[in-house]
Amino acid sequence: MTDSAFAEWFEGVWGDREDRVYKSLFGDLGAGVYTAGASVYERFGKEPHPGWRNHGVFACPPHGERTTWAYVTSGLSNPWNLDRPGADPSGFSGLGFELLLETPAAADWPVPLLHNLMAYELLVAVGSYDNAELLEYGNRVPLGGSITPTFDSAIRWLLVEPPQRVPPSFELASGRVDLFQLIGVTEAEVEFARQNDQDALVELLVQQGVYPATDAARRSVR
Repeated sequence: MTDSAFAEWFEGVWGDREDRVYKSLFGDLGAGVYTAGASVYERFGKEPHPGWRNHGVFACPPHGERTTWAYVTSGLSNPWNLDRPGADPSGFSGLGFELLLETPAAADWPVPLLHNLMAYELLVAVGSYDNAELLEYGNRVPLGGSITPTFDSAIRWLLVEPPQRVPPSFELASGRVDLFQLIGVTEAEVEFARQNDQDALVELLVQQGVYPATDAARRSVR
């Protein structure tokens, strides 16, 4: 297997995710991918793998029955760990997931937020942080402040949940990819989840009509 042959296969996997899977799931992929440059990784004081700079985020406008904007990463499931074509022995492609976040209207904060999360997860995957673990369903992720720098939002955490509007996983030639939907929540809502459980919080958010889209301007439902 020559390097050029593997590179062609690798690019085919990447293209299949974006051209086949993403277009079938999200329809209109917007103005193109917003790639994460070196500055994203500099915030973490780390030097990125050269290929990571090509990872990015699509900002997908409302399409069909979906009235929300969908922001989805592209690159976390790239099979960088393989050196020949084929499915990863783990059964998952690359890190095994991509990140999805919905908003009621177009916003300027989801792309940089997803860039930061994407960079951190890649750094975790290569062992940059001792005892750090990759995201998984059921996690609650602290943001350390407002979800948007534009104003002091009450949304300061993210839930990691299966998506509701699209299938939770898809298959590539390199393996399976899960979609992790990120749901913005408040400190009081996280405390409710601690006292009950995350499923109870999700049910509450659904009842209040603030799930699965994240509105940075909304008030806490607790």
